[in-house]
Amino acid sequence: MKTVAVFYGGESVEHDVSVITGVMTMNAVDKARYEVLPVYAAKNGTFYTGDELFEIDGYKNLDFKKLKKAAFLPGDDTMYVIKGKTLRPLKKISVAINCTHGERGEDGCIAAICKLSHVPIASPGVSPSAISMEKHLSKTVLRGMGVKTLPSVKINTASGAASALKKAGLDFPLIVKPDRGGSSVGISLAKDERELSAAVSLALKFGESAEIEPYAEEFTEINCAAYKNADGVTVVSECEKPFKKGALLSFEDKYVDGERQFPAKIAPALGERVQKITRKVYDELGFEGIVRIDYMIIRGEVYLNEINAVPGSLAYYLFCKTQKSFSSLLTGVIEGAMRRAAPSDTYVKNISTGILDGLKGKGAKRLER
Repeated sequence: MKTVAVFYGGESVEHDVSVITGVMTMNAVDKARYEVLPVYAAKNGTFYTGDELFEIDGYKNLDFKKLKKAAFLPGDDTMYVIKGKTLRPLKKISVAINCTHGERGEDGCIAAICKLSHVPIASPGVSPSAISMEKHLSKTVLRGMGVKTLPSVKINTASGAASALKKAGLDFPLIVKPDRGGSSVGISLAKDERELSAAVSLALKFGESAEIEPYAEEFTEINCAAYKNADGVTVVSECEKPFKKGALLSFEDKYVDGERQFPAKIAPALGERVQKITRKVYDELGFEGIVRIDYMIIRGEVYLNEINAVPGSLAYYLFCKTQKSFSSLLTGVIEGAMRRAAPSDTYVKNISTGILDGLKGKGAKRLER
């Protein structure tokens, strides 16, 4: 039986949301097909595994003494448990799913661990994950692809905000966000210089840089998701329309008491345009797994707001009209990821150069200088 490792938790402010996504995913994987291995990253970054991790209620007062510390080695698709000062092999991993939201997880770190360990991943790889995580970088890449995004500036200090905005031609009101973050944490609306200073200071508490963009008084937020099935076909969801209670879509709107309209009641042509952009971005950036892309509709124009490489609940709710179950969706994603990873084993990774053979005597001395 194949073993599916599910990574979740992590060191970011999105840890708790990630736990929900991870536990939901672990319990949805078809147990008749796969054995599921939890890989829970605690808030200090340590990996743990254990049967207790399948129950969501256990995370309120998690007893780490009942869990096993886990570790991975480059070039080895085995997960190890740490016993004192030794590593003991636990299980070979057939494929992984990344449910870790935020920094040191969604940003390509988990994908990198899997790649180094030769484990296929049914989630975005290193490059698309890294691009998606950093808002300013993703907008730069998207504009190069011909995808519309709002103008923005990236700053590292509050004192440099005013000059950067003037140079970019941006005026109030403005939205200020942590450049590397999600779940609407650390986002503020600034209507003047005083509020801007406070907003930038807040955003910089969550990372080394902030992203500033114009605030649209009237806009419609639309979300759309995509995944690649077992046959390598990109499947795009219908659009949803989340509702916000304030000026911005908040953390509470997303995860606590928010409401949404699905399918979104928008003009068919507009929905088709969003779906077309979603497919283009997913395919051209080389995504794997389930990805959600958030848009803003302003005066009939579609602007890509951000890419969620690891969406909450892995966005199953956007496919519930076309998929029999979350389990069947995951099976397609898992099988496809393993099939597409297999050819990489045949690629040329080593060539004989003879360079090292000549590093004797004089050659070695030259290296020492």
